[in-house]
Amino acid sequence: MQAVQGGPIHRLVEGERTRLRPALWGFSDDELRRRYRWSLDDILQYWSGSIPSGRTFTGFRESVSERDWPRDGRRISYAILTSEDELIGMISCYNIDRHRGTGELGIYLGEKAAWGQGYGTDALIAFLGHLFRNLGFESVYLHTYESNARAQRSYLRAGFEMVEKRRRYSPRAGYHQEVKMVISRDAFSKLHGLNEVAGAR
Repeated sequence: MQAVQGGPIHRLVEGERTRLRPALWGFSDDELRRRYRWSLDDILQYWSGSIPSGRTFTGFRESVSERDWPRDGRRISYAILTSEDELIGMISCYNIDRHRGTGELGIYLGEKAAWGQGYGTDALIAFLGHLFRNLGFESVYLHTYESNARAQRSYLRAGFEMVEKRRRYSPRAGYHQEVKMVISRDAFSKLHGLNEVAGAR
């Protein structure tokens, strides 16, 4: 797994409706407070299961950078911004296996007013393009609840394929059906193209 040569690897990634900013670059106090508000939302926590949280805003602020971008290099996170630079969500790749060129994807839109507007799918396609084009990934996978039909529609539009269903247990959701979906570099390239290093700067 080798990154494309030339220029910074982690950069602002441009989608058609969104832009993705590396969490490594930091967040304003207002953005951190917005993310903390998301962490207290039971609906968001249920559907994502991966929003960083903290008992207090101070605790959240002190721990979130290590959660977003740990020093072991096994997770990278990007802020999802509108074209007006409003923070509306986060997208990450974690459990990164650099030897195999794989990782697990997680995404959520914290601003509910942005749901159903196409922002999530746009951010997803832009992020996958960055992973495959600039960071050398060979495949990306994800897990989601079988009942999360809205998310699955977005993943299918991006090019993911369902490869497995299994019954799981979690303290938050109890027993539930979980779906695993996968997309390869080749599959993404056929749908969206990977010939140009456009969409990142």
